[in-house]
Amino acid sequence: MPHREENTEFTPEQYPPFPDSSEFPGVELQTISLQKLIDHDNAEETRVFEACKGRGFFYLELGGPEAGETILKGSEEIARVGERFMSLPTDEKMKFTPNKKEFYKMLGATKVDAAGTRDQAEFFNVSKNDMIVPDNEMQREWPKEVLENKSLFANYSRSAHGIGMLVMDVLARHLGVDPEEIKSRHKIEERAGDHVRITRGPPRATTEMPEIQTPSHTDFGTITILMNWLGGLQVWSESSRKLGALEPDVPGKWLWVKPKKGCAIVNLGDAAVKFTNGVLCSGRHRVIPSPGEQGKWPRYSIVYFVRPVDHSKLKTLKGNGIPPADDQNEEGVEAKEWIFQQAMALGSSHIASDK
Repeated sequence: MPHREENTEFTPEQYPPFPDSSEFPGVELQTISLQKLIDHDNAEETRVFEACKGRGFFYLELGGPEAGETILKGSEEIARVGERFMSLPTDEKMKFTPNKKEFYKMLGATKVDAAGTRDQAEFFNVSKNDMIVPDNEMQREWPKEVLENKSLFANYSRSAHGIGMLVMDVLARHLGVDPEEIKSRHKIEERAGDHVRITRGPPRATTEMPEIQTPSHTDFGTITILMNWLGGLQVWSESSRKLGALEPDVPGKWLWVKPKKGCAIVNLGDAAVKFTNGVLCSGRHRVIPSPGEQGKWPRYSIVYFVRPVDHSKLKTLKGNGIPPADDQNEEGVEAKEWIFQQAMALGSSHIASDK
């Protein structure tokens, strides 16, 4: 039975629960309290460190702290901005395509497998570089839907970036790394690939599984903060650590990451693996349409990618918990070039971003 166009609006209060069925096996992730991390709770910091060494994914409970509340409320507001933009005619949206150095990707623009199957998601990336500066310092053209909500994107970017750096600070201290080595590579005021991504996957075309919205990959940057309201995200069941590969490098299966009310889903990216010489894990994941009755709705997700500043070097950091690099004179590639190289492996439409 076709599902598409049965429901077309972003209405999270109406979404049915994730199906409780063995047909949709879920992954067990740690739930970490943002407030406890802010309070430097030793046990909570140890839990997040273990999660990042293992699968590289965890839930982050946001309620309470100001930054967490900004993400909880702001993500829904940004999704509605995205809904207005996505409803524009295609030719209007295509004014903001990657080949014009802007960041709209249309439905079906990329291949998801060797057979040439096309993806089932569209997205728009909003660079923090332009959102946190005065209007006269912005370097790109943006649709009015974004410009009218510039302060929303600025506040969201600062809060999400701060949460990401709080987690990275915890990891640095557990690895014996000078936290300044991490902070200096992720200053929000400096130009970087950080951005908010608004993704829309249409309602499921049929009840058959699966369509692919975003193919198997690991993120390029340092840490990712995801908000979503419907199922669709899946992680590989085993810790798959080969960076840049399109498919997992170890046997396993795809497991659903169920949305958890009041929580963001946090995962590490490839830069965190590079900085720590493989101690931390960049979790492999993909996105398919929502299962069961949830598949009758379009799936929106709001992602913030924290990436190293453009001029910083991607190389192994020094710390008593990090094995030395094979090349002790490792110079490292600049982050901007690193992102470009990683993106080219997945296709040009991912140069702006990767999820």
